[in-house]
Amino acid sequence: MCKVTANQIQADGKAVGTALDNIAAALQATDPATAAPLKEAGDGIIAATANWQEGSPLAIIEDAEQAAIVALNLIPVTSPFAGLAAIAFTAINLLIANSQTQPQQTGNVIADAHMMISKAQTLNTQSQWAGKANISHHFMESPRKAFERNFNTEADKVGVEHVTV
Repeated sequence: MCKVTANQIQADGKAVGTALDNIAAALQATDPATAAPLKEAGDGIIAATANWQEGSPLAIIEDAEQAAIVALNLIPVTSPFAGLAAIAFTAINLLIANSQTQPQQTGNVIADAHMMISKAQTLNTQSQWAGKANISHHFMESPRKAFERNFNTEADKVGVEHVTV
């Protein structure tokens, strides 16, 4: 993890927002009532992050991320898309934690990552998706690429379009 830059926020927002949009597209045929708010939440994250610049408030992004969590909570844990919802939930919490720990981050990658992960584990614990997914991460792989790999592996199981970061 690192100090938030405009490019990072935009890329992270696009990756997670696209993932939500892809889940919504797959849900549309069988559960349009869940698909609609999920699509809106995905688009909201993309829009909130698209023009963010360093020094801008993170509150609008965090509000969009919280709206996405509310939409993800509409997906039943018994749904074939539950694995994707859990991965997206975990990614959103990591994004929130990264933004919330910015003032304490020192640039020490290992210490900053531990701080961020610890913070993420305290967020949105009331959600049905809390603790349901762990984005496995390989040494020398960026967190965004780890999200992409984990999401796409699960997406293949249920025929959901991949995300590309």
